[in-house]
Amino acid sequence: MVNSSRRGALASGAVRIGGLVLAIVAISLLHAATNRSEAIWHGLLLRLYYIPILVAAYWYGAFGGVLIATACSMAFVPHLREPGPASEAGRYAEIVVFHVIGVTVGLLATTERRVTARYQTAAATLETANRELRESYEQLQRADRLKTLGEVAAGLAHEIRHPLASIRGALEIIDERSRRDSPEAEFSRLAMLEVQRLDDLIWEFLRYARPHEPNFQLTSLDNVLERVAALLRVEAERSEVRLSIGRCEELPDLSIDALQIEQVLLNVTLNAIQASPRGSWVRIRPQLAQEYALIDVIDEGSGITAEHQARLFSPFFTTKEKGTGLGLAIAQRIVLAHRGRIDVHQTSSSGTCIRIRLPIGASIQPKRIERHPQVQV
Repeated sequence: MVNSSRRGALASGAVRIGGLVLAIVAISLLHAATNRSEAIWHGLLLRLYYIPILVAAYWYGAFGGVLIATACSMAFVPHLREPGPASEAGRYAEIVVFHVIGVTVGLLATTERRVTARYQTAAATLETANRELRESYEQLQRADRLKTLGEVAAGLAHEIRHPLASIRGALEIIDERSRRDSPEAEFSRLAMLEVQRLDDLIWEFLRYARPHEPNFQLTSLDNVLERVAALLRVEAERSEVRLSIGRCEELPDLSIDALQIEQVLLNVTLNAIQASPRGSWVRIRPQLAQEYALIDVIDEGSGITAEHQARLFSPFFTTKEKGTGLGLAIAQRIVLAHRGRIDVHQTSSSGTCIRIRLPIGASIQPKRIERHPQVQV
């Protein structure tokens, strides 16, 4: 692809230069073939030399304008001492004007291109800022909706826990009074499992609806990643997925709540493991980007559809058969509380990258830390 583009550019440049040379030759031949007594045509053909000079100056700047002006002057040399109404001094002055026009137009064209490039750069920067602002506004709106929804969920969960405890107690009594091999005992055990599942779900709602404020402390991100790798080792082996934890020696210690960020990484990485086929890799890649620490969690799954991507961090949305749909919603709330962002950085049919962006405190000075080898589970 690169070689094809380069060959195309070279071919286009050769065509341009060839066209300029042909134009000069054609004007010179016409000038030589015109009868000297026809002063008007001689003067008109002389002015035609300005066309390749102007074009070259526009295409190649002052250097190209001067180069073609010199070529036109050399083609015009045989006509300097021709008899006619124009004086010899005037013809020499015409050659000077060739070069002045080439330099002036070339400088103007170069300046115009620089101004255009700056405008395009500024427009691209403004568009990026507007896009980030829109995304931030959407995240704030989503967070506000989630807060209201969380308050409702907390109230319902609180009310449900009391009758659920009564049901659990009744089932325990039935189980104690039933024979182990009786249908009553089997049904009570099944009911207890469902009660336990509901209780776990309610605790999940409460944890989402009543999040704790982050306890910010200087923490090494390496240590957090190592704990995540250790906690997910068994799940990765069970799914036959290989887990790779990268290192970035440029990252300073971050002012974060280590337990909450660990929970975020556990949720995101567990989803990546479950979305990846057997024998594939899930990679966690930290990196430093200006005033932010970026953590990319990359899987090799089938990607996320545009429809699902828009609802990925909404509460209770899940594509799993068993799941509350609160894991990523809780992760987003935690990251927002850390003044950061979490979003789908890239997705395709060959995998998805979830990017977590955490700010590096202005009062925290970056420091060099010892390079660790890459950990593979």
